[in-house]
Amino acid sequence: VDVEFNETFLPGAGPNDANVIVRTWTAEDDCGNAVTHVQTITVNDVTAPALVGLPAATVNVECSEQVPAVANVTVTDNCLGTVDLEFTEVEIPGTCPNQYQITRTWTAVDFAGNSTIFTQTITVSDTKAPTWNQTVLPANLNLACGETVPAAAVLTASDNCAAPVDVEFNETFLPGAGPNDANVIVRTWTAEDDCGNAVTHIQTITVNDVTAPALVGLPAATVNVECS
Repeated sequence: VDVEFNETFLPGAGPNDANVIVRTWTAEDDCGNAVTHVQTITVNDVTAPALVGLPAATVNVECSEQVPAVANVTVTDNCLGTVDLEFTEVEIPGTCPNQYQITRTWTAVDFAGNSTIFTQTITVSDTKAPTWNQTVLPANLNLACGETVPAAAVLTASDNCAAPVDVEFNETFLPGAGPNDANVIVRTWTAEDDCGNAVTHIQTITVNDVTAPALVGLPAATVNVECS
């Protein structure tokens, strides 16, 4: 009995996309009686490529200088062939230099069109107020009239983000009942960063006359005489 073998390749849409191999065996005797067996092998890639070295999906930082560098993401696939790996980055601005969002997307597509997408979201949100550089801040004072009111201190501040901090100073005089009666000086220092986070220090200086006047040239308290 002669057995004839034949193999046919039917290509699909791509190298690993629904390719079909048809194998046919035919056995025939001398009188032309035959039997046939057909085997169909379908090669179909349905497995998406895998992304390797992915960063955390969600990252929250306070400052722009804390934003992590772009991760070195690579790709592997179950089938041979080139896999396209595309990276995109989109920044959504916020209301200040240290308040915005970054979206990083890695997309891998293999020969068969299977794809894997990973998105990382980085949120930058500065919520911390500046801090004073001075360890001792101006304290409240109670002064008597005639005492010298000290000059206003010059305060500076630092921020958790690498940006200069403006310090604004304001002084208000609140008069009392009289020229030397409970007059109040209110000094206010305010340090504010680029995102509006602020810290305030207030010094209150009260000038109050609590000393009675002194009589000068007083006579003797008691005098005894004989005649008017």
